[in-house]
Amino acid sequence: MGNFQSKLVSDPSRVGTPSSETDKTAWRSYDYVIVGGGTAGCVLASRLSEDRGTTVLLIEAGKSNQGVLESRMPLAFPKLFFTQYDWNYETIPQSALNDRKVHWPRGKLLGGTSSINALLHHHSAPEDYDNWVKLGMTGWGYNDLLPYFRKAENYTPSASHPDVDVSLHGSSGPWHTRQADLPPVCHAIVESCEKIGIPYSKDFNTKAGTIGAANFIEFVDQKGERSSTATAYLTPDVLSRPNLTVLVETSTERIIFSDELATPRAIGVELSHAPAAPRYRVAANREVIVCAGVVGTPQLLMISGIGPKSELERFNITPVSVLEAVGKNLSDHLSPGAVVFPCKPGHSLDNLSKPIGAAVAAVRWLLTGKGPMSHTVVPGAAFFRSDNPNLPFGPGSEYLVEDLTTGPGAPDAELTWFPLVAHPSGMGMMPKGTQGITLGGILLQPKSKGSITLKSTSVWEKPVINGNYMQDETDLNFLIRIVYLQQALAQTPPLRDLLDLKGDVADVNSIFWPGDARPGTLTEEALKKWLSVNATSAWHPVGSARMGTSAKDSVADLELRVYGVTGLRICDTSVFPTQVSGHPCAPVVAIAEKLAELIKTKQ
Repeated sequence: MGNFQSKLVSDPSRVGTPSSETDKTAWRSYDYVIVGGGTAGCVLASRLSEDRGTTVLLIEAGKSNQGVLESRMPLAFPKLFFTQYDWNYETIPQSALNDRKVHWPRGKLLGGTSSINALLHHHSAPEDYDNWVKLGMTGWGYNDLLPYFRKAENYTPSASHPDVDVSLHGSSGPWHTRQADLPPVCHAIVESCEKIGIPYSKDFNTKAGTIGAANFIEFVDQKGERSSTATAYLTPDVLSRPNLTVLVETSTERIIFSDELATPRAIGVELSHAPAAPRYRVAANREVIVCAGVVGTPQLLMISGIGPKSELERFNITPVSVLEAVGKNLSDHLSPGAVVFPCKPGHSLDNLSKPIGAAVAAVRWLLTGKGPMSHTVVPGAAFFRSDNPNLPFGPGSEYLVEDLTTGPGAPDAELTWFPLVAHPSGMGMMPKGTQGITLGGILLQPKSKGSITLKSTSVWEKPVINGNYMQDETDLNFLIRIVYLQQALAQTPPLRDLLDLKGDVADVNSIFWPGDARPGTLTEEALKKWLSVNATSAWHPVGSARMGTSAKDSVADLELRVYGVTGLRICDTSVFPTQVSGHPCAPVVAIAEKLAELIKTKQ
């Protein structure tokens, strides 16, 4: 048992021992040291500290989530991008994307990305996990994970969705979920999806699968506030546990290993508050669990001596365990860019882009917890297969796509909708007075894979991220198909009746191109150029330290223990063996719940 500390602190000297102390037995110790207070880390810290005889240290590089208004207010999350609460990662220039660097927002505060994302609670396709089992990941099928999805969830039924079977959802977990509110135009989109051949879905999160069109379930509580893993799992009662210490604003610079045995063992970590600040060390009596995210986890592993031989040699890092898969197999969902359609007055939420409209909505939320600010900006979606011959892809049908789905009932495509105008690239400003509806698209199973490599041996310098987007022709063809399907959907009533389509936009730089493109301007050359300028990440990168059955092509075993060492596990999206056909936040929570139970059972 380690030394008891308490509460939430920001000074590493209060939890660690100066690095000048070489006697390891003198280091302050904890049974479990969790690196990264993000989506998974908060879950593990809460669950492992339920045993009051077990000491837990949770280390977060960012600040506390407490008091961050833009995180609490569901619709305000984009205001957190490019701030101190965002890691502000970006890829290297992407050759297929007009040599653009692509922004990757990742949460840098307690709760991690669950504190700054679009709040979508989605299991993804059951076949995604059953495919993991087919690949050798016994115990990680959908039926294996379903109890943990439900264990985490506290679903609030909605009178406006009586067809949802409440018994298929969790009702006593810490993580609050509910149905996203659908503005009238979104109901019209769902109806139009049915008319073009995408069926209505009562509930995306069941064994029946996720194909269909419906509103999302969002992780928002009954007060209309975001329910991140920080607010759900690190409640005041949890933070008051004397055996749990939460250290914020402190980076883990490396994992420390003991070489006293034949197999190296993780015995602790080295911490610091800033690049030139004093270093401190803490010991892990049982395990170090790295939950630093899809970027931070492979970076920390490589800096600590676990990674590809060539990468370790390039920076003269002493090898601890040579694992070629560290930083490899990176898979990120790709979007063609937002396609915007002009709409008739009164059917969008674009008044929120005006100072008065935004102020009124914010005050309403502050006073009542209701209104548009209390919901996600992505209220619904349609999941489907891009090889469905019955869908109206139009000219897009000529562009062949490879079947990369995880099973016959799993989608490879997603359409999302926003009841307002979003910039095609996701980051620009809109002309004043613009009103419209935005349709987004997501390639759920990209063939192109990327990587994470080191830029230096310092955690204070961001690693090199290569999304490697659209390097395979099937990915490009998929995006072309999506754009044509979006046009077909917009021309289908009742959505068509709410839009103000004139078909006269010839300027390919207009925000309403290709949505309201003039016939004849939507050539292959023009569309491919538009995609190169506007296609972007959907911000769902996974797989950079994947779980697998062999150290030859993976990083962690089926209990998320890192190969070649003892006392070290990883748990975040980096461990996904393959990409999921949906949104990865809920799967991360389920995986963390499963790992916590596994550790406690074996403990």
